[in-house]
Amino acid sequence: MFEALHPRRPGGRVAVWIVTAIALTSIATGVGSILTRPALETGGTLGDLQAVAEFSGTIVGFALLVTAWGMRRGYRLAYVTAVLLVALSGAHGIVQFRAVSVPLVVLSVGGLAVLVATSGRFTRSSSLDATQIGALLSIVGVLCYGTAGAYALRSGFDGVTTVVDAVYFTAVTASTVGYGDVHASTEAARLFAISLVVLGPATLAATVGSLFGPALDTHLARTGREATAHLGSDAAVAGGKAKRSAEIVVLGSDETIAPIVDTLASRASVAVVTGEERSRHSDGVDVLIGDPTVDRTLERAGIETCDAVLVCTAGLRDADAVIDSARSHTDARIVAFTGGGEPVSTERIEADVVVDPETVLIEATVDALLGTDGVAGQSSASAASHSG
Repeated sequence: MFEALHPRRPGGRVAVWIVTAIALTSIATGVGSILTRPALETGGTLGDLQAVAEFSGTIVGFALLVTAWGMRRGYRLAYVTAVLLVALSGAHGIVQFRAVSVPLVVLSVGGLAVLVATSGRFTRSSSLDATQIGALLSIVGVLCYGTAGAYALRSGFDGVTTVVDAVYFTAVTASTVGYGDVHASTEAARLFAISLVVLGPATLAATVGSLFGPALDTHLARTGREATAHLGSDAAVAGGKAKRSAEIVVLGSDETIAPIVDTLASRASVAVVTGEERSRHSDGVDVLIGDPTVDRTLERAGIETCDAVLVCTAGLRDADAVIDSARSHTDARIVAFTGGGEPVSTERIEADVVVDPETVLIEATVDALLGTDGVAGQSSASAASHSG
């Protein structure tokens, strides 16, 4: 019976994991470069590059962690950024001229090959609204304003002589860190510093709130719904009544999966996304006509806060694309059902669990004929435990 269920095969997630590995290696290499001396001492411009690479490699590593998160959600922008940062991390490893940089260079080269091979996995467009875009632009604006102003008024600051000094002063002032090693010595410089203190923290707070607020709201909504469902199920058990709590999103539909959907509807809230206008289900099922690879359609179905996703491969033209789209919107379990009479290669399906009804039927029939019903029952129980 175990052959009916197949674990998820690696796909876009391989790229996410290797980007994460490169990010951690870049951070570790950056720290190691600060503590060690280069194998080749250089001066001039190359020496300056070595000095910058000692700490900027760590910054690139943290930036790669952010892009890995975006790639996990399927964003194309995160993928493109990751490609650029992985190439930059490899360049950092070369410029640092240290033995500890060799693993970073090797990982970066391999990572670029993996990213190129998995390019088609990341197709989700960034869904930043006008407020979020404005917040990002305001951060850039404050940085440019602080740098240009500090450099222009450098004669009024003790400790600002170069553009790098101006960037440093802007960063520590706008973030309210204020080490005190750079301070204003004239009235004009003090007034400029005051403006930067007022603009910096306010802009940073607004940007963080606009970028991470929607994701936090979604997470809290799902957590609250699960807690309410748990309390409701306990009350239902105490009162002897059934309670519809879980939310299931079904992508694709045909006659073979209709009985499963109708049965699910008696125990959970079910939304079906299908391109067939004639698709019929029981009254408890919400049917949405649309393309299951389109972000707006999946969001209308509530996939971002659902408990599980059921993908009917027989009712879809490209099951792999649908599963990738679903996985970019939710961390919930994805189950693929391969019914419908069409031959499907279960080895290529990247769902968490793949159910092949034909194999299940064959195994159950053989077990019944050979008098091994108990074994079949145990296998079915084990399979159900695995799918959970």
